[in-house]
Amino acid sequence: MQTKTLLLALFAAATAAASTIPRAAASSEFGTCNPAISFEFGRPGRKATEGTFLPVDPTVAKGQEDALNPNIITNAVCNNLINDCGVAKGSAGETACLAAKAKVAALGTKDASTAAAFNAALGVSA
Repeated sequence: MQTKTLLLALFAAATAAASTIPRAAASSEFGTCNPAISFEFGRPGRKATEGTFLPVDPTVAKGQEDALNPNIITNAVCNNLINDCGVAKGSAGETACLAAKAKVAALGTKDASTAAAFNAALGVSA
């Protein structure tokens, strides 16, 4: 019985802790999601020296693995905003995402500054 009580207490504590993890507030123009991307070195399955991009919102990242090419991730973000986050085609949210995506493509960089530029263009943070 004590083990059950302990497990329930640990589960409750973990659930409470998970709900307090900070997440950037998604603008209503991005539906229910945060379109921010992150750049990190050494993600699982990668060398410590490999920096990759990945959406920070689990809904936006659904089915998407990290990528060395930021254009793969920015394309996925814009698609998933429409498909999974309730953003309407032709809306301000889609237009902003497509503009940020074009900005990343024009930069031609593949580092932390690339993710920062995309996020800044959308007014979101990772």
